[in-house]
Amino acid sequence: MSSFLIVSLNPTYQLIMGYERISEGDVNRTEKWKSCFSGKGVNVARGLAKLGNDVILLTHMNPSRVKEFHAQAAAEGFKSCAIEDPSPIRTCVTVLQTGTNGIGVTTTELVQESPSIEGRDTEASVLEAYRKILPSVKCVIFTGTRSPGYSTDLYPDMAKLAKQAGCYVVIDVKRGDLTGSLDLAPEFRPDLVKPNLEELIQTFGGAFDPLELVENLPCNAVITNGVKGCFIHEVGCELAHIDALRVRSQNTTGCGDAFTAAMADSLMRGADLLAACHAGTRAGALKAQEEPF
Repeated sequence: MSSFLIVSLNPTYQLIMGYERISEGDVNRTEKWKSCFSGKGVNVARGLAKLGNDVILLTHMNPSRVKEFHAQAAAEGFKSCAIEDPSPIRTCVTVLQTGTNGIGVTTTELVQESPSIEGRDTEASVLEAYRKILPSVKCVIFTGTRSPGYSTDLYPDMAKLAKQAGCYVVIDVKRGDLTGSLDLAPEFRPDLVKPNLEELIQTFGGAFDPLELVENLPCNAVITNGVKGCFIHEVGCELAHIDALRVRSQNTTGCGDAFTAAMADSLMRGADLLAACHAGTRAGALKAQEEPF
């Protein structure tokens, strides 16, 4: 059993709604719906817990929702450390449409951008909790865009602390959080970065050849690309590719997070990166086939 710390400073509540089809401009009612805390951090923590790992998720949370959040985390088998912050939690809506012929499911995500943190001491409290947890874990995973209001160098600084503590570090972020981590001195860089292809392009711009970008990253990288599989870059080795598994999906939301969880689990159990990515690919396919309600 490996110990994981998930850092995801962007709490999310998710509403999933299922329809045959949506009629634009009309009232659309459904009896198929589910709501829960979700987002990248919860998804990765949930996936690692299902694989039998000891997991703790560090985030911030509106005080009125902390008890509810802890209860869900406990029910799903992972620990939670929620730093109280007055900002409201964002709600994201996933709309699933089966179509009248029942063949295939389309997934539409309506994403509310995260509100800025409001507490004067929220960042300091997050860092204090992070420092206390670090000595007890072997792997730290940073996932999801941090909420506005945090320092721009927070994730790189936290990654450096994790490396100094001897942890394996996975970064699944984009833009400045990614480039700031890659710019660290070699001994403090993450062991692995895992943005998807869209996030990589958002970070470095579309003027570059994405594959050339991947090959020139200064640390190991896994770049997922939905149904087109993933690219695997190991420093000093040729770029590798794994095809996605063809499945009949029920809901594609969170498949990349299931990949991250299974990949990290395999790595901490001693698998090489290629084998870990095969495990991630299988986990993503299984997640896509899960009944959403």
